[in-house]
Amino acid sequence: MYLHYIELQNFRSFGEMSRVYFRKGLNVLVGENDSGKSAIIDAIRIVMGTTDQSWYHIDLSDFHNEDRQCEIKINLKFVDLTLEEQAAFLECLSYENVDNKNVPCLYLHWVCRYLLNFVPPRAMTNLTTGVMGDGPVLPAAAKEFLRVTYLRPLRDAYSNMQAGRNSRLSQIVQSIPELNAGESVYVEGMDLKQLSLTGIADLSNKLLAEHPKLQKANQDISDIVTSKMLLKGDHVDTQFAVAGTNAAENKKLIALLEKLDLSAKANNGSGKVGLGTSNVLSMACELLLNRQAGSSFLLIEEPEAHVHAQRQLRLMQSLQAEANSKERSQQIIVTTHSPILASVINLENITIVKDAKAYSLQSKDTLLNASDYRFLERFLDATKANMFFAKAVIMVEGPSEELLLPTIARILDKDLTECGVSIVNVRGTGLQRYAKIFQRANSDEQLMIKVACITDRDVMPDCAPAICINAEYSDPVAWPANRKWKTESDYPQLKDKEKHLFEICNRADGQYVKTFVADHWTFEYDLAYAGLWDEIIEAIVRVNYIESTRKSKMSAIAAKLSEFSSLEQKASYLYSYFSKDIVSKAEVAQQLADILERKYAEAKDDLLAKLPAYILGAINYVTQ
Repeated sequence: MYLHYIELQNFRSFGEMSRVYFRKGLNVLVGENDSGKSAIIDAIRIVMGTTDQSWYHIDLSDFHNEDRQCEIKINLKFVDLTLEEQAAFLECLSYENVDNKNVPCLYLHWVCRYLLNFVPPRAMTNLTTGVMGDGPVLPAAAKEFLRVTYLRPLRDAYSNMQAGRNSRLSQIVQSIPELNAGESVYVEGMDLKQLSLTGIADLSNKLLAEHPKLQKANQDISDIVTSKMLLKGDHVDTQFAVAGTNAAENKKLIALLEKLDLSAKANNGSGKVGLGTSNVLSMACELLLNRQAGSSFLLIEEPEAHVHAQRQLRLMQSLQAEANSKERSQQIIVTTHSPILASVINLENITIVKDAKAYSLQSKDTLLNASDYRFLERFLDATKANMFFAKAVIMVEGPSEELLLPTIARILDKDLTECGVSIVNVRGTGLQRYAKIFQRANSDEQLMIKVACITDRDVMPDCAPAICINAEYSDPVAWPANRKWKTESDYPQLKDKEKHLFEICNRADGQYVKTFVADHWTFEYDLAYAGLWDEIIEAIVRVNYIESTRKSKMSAIAAKLSEFSSLEQKASYLYSYFSKDIVSKAEVAQQLADILERKYAEAKDDLLAKLPAYILGAINYVTQ
């Protein structure tokens, strides 16, 4: 069986009843801090219990807005029960009509209220079954089928793997089937591998007792006690033994296991391993326990803690393989803040948690189609996956916007980092595909993350073909008949221009996604057209010429510009450096960012007057 959904009401950040859907196999919850991810995980383990038998204490902070008058309600629905599970929950099952068949499912209703008539007030919980919560109480034996293996965030993984009373490692090893199989008494000539664990403990005690040095020490201690500390006629025998092994069989085994450490030698090194390796070892042990216990559920918070990027990728591959195993049905629910992990997970396995609401990225819940999913799983890397954790997103089509926009926004006192805005460079293709990640199939459940899509208008002025492509194109008659580029003369009427603009916006616009189209042609052209002449000239010269010649080259470019009479011609000439591959857009953008920072850090109003309107609109939209 698997958890189909959970409903939460009045639990921490969840006020009104909110439902979170899950799927078979792997589920990954992503989102910014305090969005509600941990609340979902804790709600699941509170109701279902954990394999380590830990107990969760409900306190005032678990109530929404710390309101002790309200009731916490957590409802769970399980489906796809096996025959064994149906038998275990028989009296608690509900039946629903699915494709004209009565299909069993299990509902759990957990309610917690504060008893204010006690001093101090205390929480009281109740767990029932049935569609409306009016079914029988879940039997204790049946609860064992529900227990989840839970890995805490920022766990003390090293301590968990060390020896000690009730150590986590001893609990895990105890779950191994037939752990104490073998001979319990050693016979001379026997292969030591035939001994059981308690047999090994007894043999250790026997060898210690017969060791000459320990025999002498033991006799000396007995003599001192008898002659100097006991009354006449009293007698005490002493014996060295492994602590805890002179007990009943099961206690002897536990005592022995509690003395076990799990040590590791990483890359042939010795000594204490690092936090990352300890964390991986801890997770490996918990996965072993999960397998041995036959648990169908695994909860992991922040598996990336202390683990470097390449191990994170390997870890997520392993979790996906574990979830997709045909040998056993297992549901794994993971929370993460790692763009690296988010980038390698199938998109349909991801749920974005935002402001205590969950937004599944399954195909039935988004506007993405099958082709979009294939495209995104091919090109969605870690640099783009940071959008899952952002308060707002700017999507751009090239490196110039990616490099320049943070600097421009910072000068305008709208720092993108401070505002939690991510910039995603889709590299010229698929802008609308990425945008549709944030658009819901049900428009009543919109994902409230603002997305600004910045794109080129891709209509050049009539003078540009001759300046930027080929000098022979000064006469439109000479333009190729099969050309793909467009000029202003291709849109003679206002309605034609408006239609073209509408078609561009319509590719991605909708809900909280808004498209900002270049005012004229491209990003670089529009920057020049808006007034950043000198700055772009300086950036081009910095990239393309050695320092000793830069001053003369800047004068030469300025003189060339003075030969043109219109803004369109001037801006086209500067853009020709990019269209003819004389300079790299990324390198010029990097230099231009430095120039703008130096020149306008204390003069933002001057910069405002020289920026294209669509760039200002996009920055304002995501930072409001």
